[in-house]
Amino acid sequence: MKTVSAAMLVQALFCCVAVPGAAMAQAQAQPGNVRLYGLVDLYAASGNGAGNGAGSGTAGPRSTVVNNGGMTTSFWGVAGTEQLGGGMSAQFALESFFRADSGEAGRVPGEALFSRAAYVGLAGNWGTVRMGRLPNPLFIASAYANPFGVSTRLSPLVDQLWSAPFGSAIVGDTGWNNALAYLSPTVNGVSLTLQGNLGEGAATSFGNNKAAVLRYTGAALALTAAAQRVANGLNISAAAPQQTVYFAAASYDLGAVKLYAGYNRAHTEVSDRRSRTGHLGLSVPAGAGNWMLAWARTRENAALKPAFHRDTASAGYDHNLSLRTDLYAVYLRDKLSNAAGGNTLALGLRHKF
Repeated sequence: MKTVSAAMLVQALFCCVAVPGAAMAQAQAQPGNVRLYGLVDLYAASGNGAGNGAGSGTAGPRSTVVNNGGMTTSFWGVAGTEQLGGGMSAQFALESFFRADSGEAGRVPGEALFSRAAYVGLAGNWGTVRMGRLPNPLFIASAYANPFGVSTRLSPLVDQLWSAPFGSAIVGDTGWNNALAYLSPTVNGVSLTLQGNLGEGAATSFGNNKAAVLRYTGAALALTAAAQRVANGLNISAAAPQQTVYFAAASYDLGAVKLYAGYNRAHTEVSDRRSRTGHLGLSVPAGAGNWMLAWARTRENAALKPAFHRDTASAGYDHNLSLRTDLYAVYLRDKLSNAAGGNTLALGLRHKF
């Protein structure tokens, strides 16, 4: 991990571009830090996808690939803090996705440079306030609720809620532009995140987004309750101008095994798309890693689409080679009630820096 002082960063910027007042900012800066961090995650896989859920039923062609982001989408970031005194600090983060299999920026072509996060904030004993491009707190909540974490490739729950090839039960992205958030301090294991964004009259805007996540974390038990309303961003249109989501999850660590359960309910206006997603999972410590098993089912119906359901299950092992490097192997099975099923076998390596 690379660390430089805030004063060194300001001095370097002053040398590169003549910004008025930079010398004053350097003189007034208090002790702080800037760090470079991220991870690279690549996997090799052989498999095929399930049918499309519209009754046109054949599975996708089988292929063997090297892909980015099996367990975590590869990214790099720069973040820093400055102590302001009185228990208050300033903070910032700039985080960028990239596709390590091709060396290209972004999760998809044309994505903004800092699409993972780009924010500034203030933190104190009262909590943290941030504004900018912020991670969606509901996405983070769904990651806590399953043994495969944030994986948009191999986690049945995250796949069905957020990944387009699996139906994306939740509209909107995993991050919001033009956002404001409040993160409360944790008191007796309880924390609250409130977040909203402004549509700012964009072509895909029919209002502002709002989200709330309440979380309890104890020695063994964790509980999450969340709600969000999305009216601008990814997959929002005149035919689907607003979606409301309710999410609840629990996990319990028995030591020899950790159990997970979750439920998601979503309704999209005009299209009258309704989905119900249930999830069960477990992880078992073994050696230097964990065995993981998870299953999710989504039942969906809409005004102009026949009802169907989707079952996705994953089983795998994640082995820690060191504190920063792990090797994983996962088998995923995906089946639609009205189309052929598909399966994928993946072997991947993830390194944090």
